[in-house]
Amino acid sequence: MAIVKMKRMRLIAPKDIRSSLIDDLTRLGCVEVESSLARLEEEEFQGVLYKEDNKQEAAGERALVESALVILNKFVKSERGLLTPRTQMKEGEFYNKETVASALEVAGQINDLQDRLNGLYSEQTRLLGKKASFMPWESLDVPFDYAAGNRFSVVFGVCQATADFKALEAELAEQVPEAAISLVSSDKEQHYVVLVCHAGVEENALAILKTRGFSRVNFSGVSGTARENIANVSKNLSDIEQEIATVISAIKDCAQHRGALERAYDLVNIETHQEEVVASLGCTKETALLEGWVPADAVAEVEKVVAAAGCAYEFSDPSDDEEPPVSLKNSKLVAPFGMVTELYALPTYRSGLDPNPFMAAFFFTFFGLMMGDFAYGVIISLVSLIMLKKMRPSGAVKSIFQLGFLCGISTSIWGILFGSYFGDLIPRVTGMLTGTEVVIPPILMDPMKDPMSLFYLALAFGFVQIFTGMGLNAWQMVKNGDFIGAICDVGFWYMILGGLVAMILGVSAGGYVALAGALGVLVTGGRKKPNFFGKITGGFGALYGIANYFADILSYSRLLALSLATAVIAQVMNTMGSLGGNTVSGWILFVIVFVVGHTFNVAVNLIGTFVHTSRLQYIEFFGKFYETGGKKFAPLYDKTKYVELLKEDK
Repeated sequence: MAIVKMKRMRLIAPKDIRSSLIDDLTRLGCVEVESSLARLEEEEFQGVLYKEDNKQEAAGERALVESALVILNKFVKSERGLLTPRTQMKEGEFYNKETVASALEVAGQINDLQDRLNGLYSEQTRLLGKKASFMPWESLDVPFDYAAGNRFSVVFGVCQATADFKALEAELAEQVPEAAISLVSSDKEQHYVVLVCHAGVEENALAILKTRGFSRVNFSGVSGTARENIANVSKNLSDIEQEIATVISAIKDCAQHRGALERAYDLVNIETHQEEVVASLGCTKETALLEGWVPADAVAEVEKVVAAAGCAYEFSDPSDDEEPPVSLKNSKLVAPFGMVTELYALPTYRSGLDPNPFMAAFFFTFFGLMMGDFAYGVIISLVSLIMLKKMRPSGAVKSIFQLGFLCGISTSIWGILFGSYFGDLIPRVTGMLTGTEVVIPPILMDPMKDPMSLFYLALAFGFVQIFTGMGLNAWQMVKNGDFIGAICDVGFWYMILGGLVAMILGVSAGGYVALAGALGVLVTGGRKKPNFFGKITGGFGALYGIANYFADILSYSRLLALSLATAVIAQVMNTMGSLGGNTVSGWILFVIVFVVGHTFNVAVNLIGTFVHTSRLQYIEFFGKFYETGGKKFAPLYDKTKYVELLKEDK
């Protein structure tokens, strides 16, 4: 239940075993490797250490398989649903290169089929455009290659649809009687026309047509009539559609290899990261320098691997100028709450303080208090448990559902204490059925009837958590040898706040204790100032900090606000549902409002409760002692997306 102690690892490995060594360290899953290329700039390594160019084949293989899966999913939807767990597989089977090679071959085939399909789609688009260009001329029996002669010209063209074709025809007949124009078809934008004229007057005729927006349409290289060309293009399109269907069918046939492709993706993805690590190592002619971090309790296991590989190595404590990565190790009950801490920030390694064991109890309590309903808690825990069992998730997703399961238990406990079961559902239903309401009394209090008691309870929780945070701050000071700071900056404030609370509770000596603490803060609050005046004013400034403590404690009133919000919405939904009375239509209304209303209440308040519970940890609690800035420990490990690896004893 603390920050894991780290050891600095340095080793020199034969250069030809770099890849196999990184593979072995990956399977251990407890070694973070740092790039040693920065050493190239250090004087003692110049001329000795260099960056070696390495082939990185796995990245290309990953791209190939990933592309194949995307293509396959486009035509054959995966049967993997939200609750479908990853395929379990033993390491020996997973790392079988032969099956991966066959999967890569299938991936290549799928990508080739997609390339063929893209080519067919492009040709289809081209032919459709070509067909569209012929359609306006379909009624014309004149072949497109019948365009000119020694004594006459035939010109195909278009002019604006707004042009008056009758007027154009008359003008052309008057000014160039050796020319004639025919309207083939029209659409909203253009007239499609054919000009037939004597070769000697073509330019004169075109000059008149251009005044009406005429432009020539070139059918160079096209023979036959429009109708004949449309028929030919349609046949080609039909052939292409059949070929497209054949290619798509071939892609769909590859769906039987989806599992192999997914496993291959996971493996080459791991190999890609391994190649990146290998590329980050500084090398000499015969060796490679590898540096990183290992948890202290895993050193013996790592040592066996590197010794068997023939490496020269050492494990040492971090030097004073090094900041090791941070890994938090907690019990199964506390570990899920680590996700909340990581959303904020990790502690520094040298702080030596893991906040999770302290924060977890408060988060568990506050979350349940805010939701505060037995049935809601059962739903949250049950859904979380189903997701854990069905999905078998890993990483952050697993932590979310584990956290949901625990917080659901807390919600149910507080629901019993408050006497809330889907709000006031039990008295509402019994009242509708029998006319007499049956009430399960709360063990502690009913927030709706006694909100002030809950308010005082919320402030008491705030007082306890803030005192805990102050105590952790004092512990850190003592650990670092600052005993004076622990007394002056925490001890005196304990006296002030504790004395004031005792005085409120009727203990007369509390006032004297608070006064003594205030004098202590006043005298020592400015002790670090350089001059006498600063020491005096610093004391008054430090004493003014009591306003901040009161503000922090009042922030815990949000426990009351969120708890009442959940209860009020639940009761409103039950009231709305019971408006129909004890009738068929009334019960139908009740069921609809019950399902929709309480689903809404759980969903909305689940988000709000998580946010506000987290805020109390981040601002009011962590603000008293937490030293952030740690870098998360990122070991090499065989992270997979589709396959759940089952470790084998070696």
